[in-house]
Amino acid sequence: MSSLRHYDEQPDQPTFDDALREMQSEDSIPSPVVISGLSNIGVEDFARLKPVWESLDGTYKRILMQMLADVADSDFELDYSMIGLANLDAGDAAVRQAAIEILQHDESLELMNKLSILASSDPELNVRIEAARSLGRFVLLAEWEEISQKDIRPVQEFLADTYHNMSAPAEMRGVALESLANSSYDKIIGMIDSAYRSQNPVLTLSAITAMGRTCDERWESVILRELESSDSSMVRAAIRAAGEIQSEDSVPILKKMLTNANREDLEGIIWSLGEIGGKESTRILEKLLAEVENEEDEELLEWIDDAIGNASIASGDFKLLDFDNL
Repeated sequence: MSSLRHYDEQPDQPTFDDALREMQSEDSIPSPVVISGLSNIGVEDFARLKPVWESLDGTYKRILMQMLADVADSDFELDYSMIGLANLDAGDAAVRQAAIEILQHDESLELMNKLSILASSDPELNVRIEAARSLGRFVLLAEWEEISQKDIRPVQEFLADTYHNMSAPAEMRGVALESLANSSYDKIIGMIDSAYRSQNPVLTLSAITAMGRTCDERWESVILRELESSDSSMVRAAIRAAGEIQSEDSVPILKKMLTNANREDLEGIIWSLGEIGGKESTRILEKLLAEVENEEDEELLEWIDDAIGNASIASGDFKLLDFDNL
C-alpha cells in the first residue's frame, strides 16, 4: 500500500504543543500554528502557557492578541476566552483592549462587572471605550430578559452618566450612548436627539448608530437624510441604521448606492436590504446574486445569499420544509 498522502487529505490540526514550540521560536510574527493551537485550551494547558506567555516580547504579544481577537470575531469555533480573561489586567493597554475584543461572545455577569470597572477607571481611553462598547451587548441581553433589570441597571446608569459627563471625551460619550441605545431606557430618545443636534461630529455619528440600535422608525427621516450625506462615515452608519429600523423608504437609495459602493459599504447595503425585506429588497438582492455568480467571489455570494434568506424571513415569505419529501 502506498504511504503517499492523498492530495485531498487535510493536514493535521496544530496542537497546543505545536503552538508552544512556535511561540518560543525566533519568529517575530505569530504563525497560523500559534493561532490554531491556542484555541480552546483548558486550565492545565493555560498553566503551561503562562511562563511562555510572560517571556514573550511586548510587540509580539500585542500582535498575537490582536490576531486572536480578529480570528475570534470571524470563527465562532475558535475560543480564546481563557487568554482574554487573563489579560484584562495586563500592563499593556493594547493587550487589555484586545482581551476585551477576544471576549466579545462571553455573556457572563462576571465579565460584565469587570468591563464596568475597566470602562470607568482604566487609565487608557481606548480601553475605556472598548469596555463601554462591549457593555452594549449586556444591555441588549437585558432587553431580551436574559439578564435581570437589577443586574443591568447599574450598567445603564453608568452609561447614561458617562454620556451626560460634558468633561468626558466625545468618543467615550458617543460609545456610551450607542451601548445604552440597545435598551428601552426611559431617557434614551432625548439623549439621542441631543447628541444628533450637538454639532459635535463624533456625537452626531454616534447618534445615527444609536438611532439604528433603538429599532425605532421615528428616526427614519433623519436616517434617510444621512444616507445622502457627504460624510462617508455618516453614510455607513446610516446604511446599517436603515436596516435596523427596517426602513422601506431607504430601499431605492440603497439600490442606487450599490453601483459605486466600496467593499465595506457593499456588505452593509446587502445586510440592510436583507433586514428590511419585502419584494423590492428581495428582487434587488436576487438580481445582484445573478450578476456576481460568475465572479468566484465566495464571500460576496455568501453575504447575498444570507441577506436573501433574511429578507424572506422579514417579509414572512418563507416556506416550511416538507421533511417527508426530502
